[in-house]
Amino acid sequence: LALPVILYQLYAFILPAFSPTEKRVAKPLLLLSPFLFIAGVVFCYFVVLPPATDFLLSFNASEFNTEVRARDYYSFSTLTMLAMGIGFQVPIGIIALTRLNIVTVEQLRHNRRYAILAIAVLAALLPTIDPITMLLEMVPLVILYELSILLAAWLGRADEAAATEVAASESS
Repeated sequence: LALPVILYQLYAFILPAFSPTEKRVAKPLLLLSPFLFIAGVVFCYFVVLPPATDFLLSFNASEFNTEVRARDYYSFSTLTMLAMGIGFQVPIGIIALTRLNIVTVEQLRHNRRYAILAIAVLAALLPTIDPITMLLEMVPLVILYELSILLAAWLGRADEAAATEVAASESS
């Protein structure tokens, strides 16, 4: 419950240290971050956790008497939701890298295979139990990667148009 207040305090502490260009890049990304995190947690809760818990509870159920302890279930659920919430921050990183001119949209498109491999490794490192859960964690991250490439390209075109307008108005 205190997370929004803590994030606001963190933003208020960090933003004055940025230059105007860095603020222009960072402010929208910092405002988008909590929404992406919540989307990741909600996705995990409704899509990833049900098959994962079904798999865990049915694994060797004929040979064992499965009893779930609340502490272990809550620990697993919390860790999985936290990991997916952090994983949904992929667009923030990609947009920040492109807006700061560290990578270009063309480089991101060209190295798509490596990004999908990195996402697969990340999904395998998340608290996964079976390949189905890993796929359920991997697919939205790949979609977010592709959407962030499209968003970065759109923002790049908008920046180029604004720079052209400024240059035209200065030369007049």
